[in-house]
Amino acid sequence: MSKHFISYSLLAFFVGAAHTHANEGAVASPKEGSADMISEGFENGGWNAPHSRGFTPGLNKGIPEGFMFNQLQGNHSFELEDKIVREGNYSAKLVWYHKHPAKFNGDERKVDNVDRKAMFHGFKTKKVLGAEAWYGFSFFFPADGTANEPNHWLFFQIHGSADKRLNEHSRNPPFYISLDEKGLFGSWKWDPDEKSITRSGKGTESYRVPGKKSDYLGRWVDFVVHVRVDYSDSKTGLIELWVDGKKVLNKHNIQFGYNDDNGIYPSWGMYFNGDLSVMQNDHYLYLDEIKMTDEKNANYETVAPKLLKAK
Repeated sequence: MSKHFISYSLLAFFVGAAHTHANEGAVASPKEGSADMISEGFENGGWNAPHSRGFTPGLNKGIPEGFMFNQLQGNHSFELEDKIVREGNYSAKLVWYHKHPAKFNGDERKVDNVDRKAMFHGFKTKKVLGAEAWYGFSFFFPADGTANEPNHWLFFQIHGSADKRLNEHSRNPPFYISLDEKGLFGSWKWDPDEKSITRSGKGTESYRVPGKKSDYLGRWVDFVVHVRVDYSDSKTGLIELWVDGKKVLNKHNIQFGYNDDNGIYPSWGMYFNGDLSVMQNDHYLYLDEIKMTDEKNANYETVAPKLLKAK
């Protein structure tokens, strides 16, 4: 069984971690016929990734690979949770420390990119232009773990893949969802140039989801994201976002994404940009019910968290 998100040569070796009601200590296997779907619910008691790196709390190389790679601030950044769970027996608790974050990765005098994060990254789509991907996932935002800060609370991104053959620098992700004192918001970006000359692309549009921050705290919040990449003037791109089954973003016939050689890929967790010296609190959240696919006939029900119907 292969996973079309994986863009490296050992394609046939990798399989996704299906979220099942497995007994404690048992290894969950992908569903029959699910070659175009990767699911991760931490039911195997940890996580695995072919390109794991840095700090790897919870890594278990004996279970299926549900992520492409990780960026975890430290050994404190992942805990297996068995009480606050969206579905099954387990979820992931992700943790970020605000005091002297530069001490964890690299030079203690400089904040490294990973010092800002407690994130897992999913697999790439098999193409770029015209790539259509679906992502489903659930977050639990604890009130005491999401205190207001000068830096917003970014928890989901879709990344482009900078072209190494062009020595292209990294760019801002073409899509993200974040949380601040007013609620949920984000933006999408595009750039038709083969080599981006800026980190922010040629165009940006912002959005904000109706509802107060307090509406999302102390409970599981379910998300479904559907995108189609088209950075060209043809403008056949799309972005759809559902929160708790309600469509809150519905953009069609748009430019979206970057002109890259390799596909887009998702990220879940915490990322704090800006000046970290102003941060006043440690932060944490819970993550569960991850599903991702770019299978041709996928739809909302393919990736939506269990029993969540579109409104």
